[in-house]
Amino acid sequence: MEMIVVLFWIIASLILASAWAVVNGNDIVHAVVWLSAVFLLTACLFILADAEFLAVIQVLVYVGAISVVIIFGIMLTKRTLKGGESA
Repeated sequence: MEMIVVLFWIIASLILASAWAVVNGNDIVHAVVWLSAVFLLTACLFILADAEFLAVIQVLVYVGAISVVIIFGIMLTKRTLKGGESA
């Protein structure tokens, strides 16, 4: 096999493992970090496909903006305790 094909399968398996960690994680902040890893690895696939512009857009829009907005949404949302009292 060519080196590019082997690298593709390695990155694809890392994307699947990271996506699995997003879905099965216990902590929502860790899930967002794993989601950012999925976005970065997807940008790596774009680079393998010689689509550097799409890789840059992927990093700027998804990793840079969407992940940060999700983190801010998590951090700024009120947490409630079991009794209905806000923390």
